[in-house]
Amino acid sequence: MDTTTLPVSVSPEEKRFLMEAAYLMRDTNRLDEAAAMFEAIMHVVEDKHLPVIGLGTIHFQKGELDKAVDAFEQATELKPDSALAYAHLGEALAFSKQMEEAELALRKATELDPSGNDGGEMARTVQKFLSFGLI
Repeated sequence: MDTTTLPVSVSPEEKRFLMEAAYLMRDTNRLDEAAAMFEAIMHVVEDKHLPVIGLGTIHFQKGELDKAVDAFEQATELKPDSALAYAHLGEALAFSKQMEEAELALRKATELDPSGNDGGEMARTVQKFLSFGLI
């Protein structure tokens, strides 16, 4: 379903509010409610990779690493130039002990975002943890 099939329109401000509400629910450990919000939001936002990343972070937080990897891979398919999606994918792969794949995803994130404004810095941080054997 997309916004053209909804009986009402959702403004950009309302979309941002819904995303923030979902992140707030996640950050306060209301994970099931946050997941429901992210899934619903996918139907009204243009950047569908963002709620998919949100769902991935919930799976990651729950320790469901395979589901997290799947979600982050889906996000990279939805937006192949999203450094944030690749950074999260690299982190989930690292915690899944898939180190070669993790390094590739993290490298891709830093290539896409060398300034570190949208995932590149997260990727560099995970790379440092890996280099020190902390993951």
